[in-house]
Amino acid sequence: VPPGRVAMLPGRRWRRAGPAVPLRALFGYRYRAEDGREVAMAAGERLLLLRRATPDWWQVRRLGDPPWARPFFVPAAYVAEEEPGEGGTRSPRTPGQPA
Repeated sequence: VPPGRVAMLPGRRWRRAGPAVPLRALFGYRYRAEDGREVAMAAGERLLLLRRATPDWWQVRRLGDPPWARPFFVPAAYVAEEEPGEGGTRSPRTPGQPA
């Protein structure tokens, strides 16, 4: 394990692929994941971006959840990045617009 990194057991902790990016849900969304669990987010909910899996689907975790909390995917067009330190949101992307 490189210095400054913590060894992690697979499936136990989820690391971000870059700097922390807080998001705010613009719309509520609910679906059943492939593993059978019900996944939902509410409009206005604060999330933390873990990974832009595709241009249309981002992997997130709820802001304030512990590092071992299971992440989930949300439609990228349903969330907006928050401005650092302002608590507001940036303009949402339109579908197909580069991240």
